[in-house]
Amino acid sequence: MHKSSSPRYKVWDIGLPRTGTKTFCQAVKILGYKRVKHNPRLEHLSELDAASDAGCVVYYKYLDYKYPNSKFVLCTRELDSWLTSAEFIYTKYPSTDRDIAILRRMMIYETVTFDRQKFIDAYHRHHADVRRYFQNRPDDLLEINIDAGEGWEKLCPFLELPIPEVDFPHLNKRTDFYPEPKPAELAASQLTDL
Repeated sequence: MHKSSSPRYKVWDIGLPRTGTKTFCQAVKILGYKRVKHNPRLEHLSELDAASDAGCVVYYKYLDYKYPNSKFVLCTRELDSWLTSAEFIYTKYPSTDRDIAILRRMMIYETVTFDRQKFIDAYHRHHADVRRYFQNRPDDLLEINIDAGEGWEKLCPFLELPIPEVDFPHLNKRTDFYPEPKPAELAASQLTDL
């Protein structure tokens, strides 16, 4: 397989939100993709070479039809870890009054707010549908679990790009929302708790 030093394919991350979608966007930027967007709207997709999150999940079959020879990445995450992360973010940002968010959440989860059973069903339904859709095209779909530490060693060969000499990124962690307290802050809080 010939490895190019610049991207040859459009690449769409069709993993559910909270599976490493922002990390995916940063990773493909490091690999040389310039027109990248996290959670794009339909009208922005034609301007992009890579994207991720709900804006790709709901349109992945359209993207496959519209942009032949695209590559698709299904970012996955262990179910319980994903549910914990999804509950955190969908409770923190319920988006019950934004039409685009409502539309996407209903299409993906069949609910607007976090509902554990509906999210479990959506997780299994989405993964099964993606695998069924690409079952006869294994060269067009990569499954990767960024949360479990998979990164360049899977993504780069799939995109026929060399592995960069930088660590694989990891963005949008819970500590990005609630940073770990610094040692001095911990010491001060322990004094006030006495």
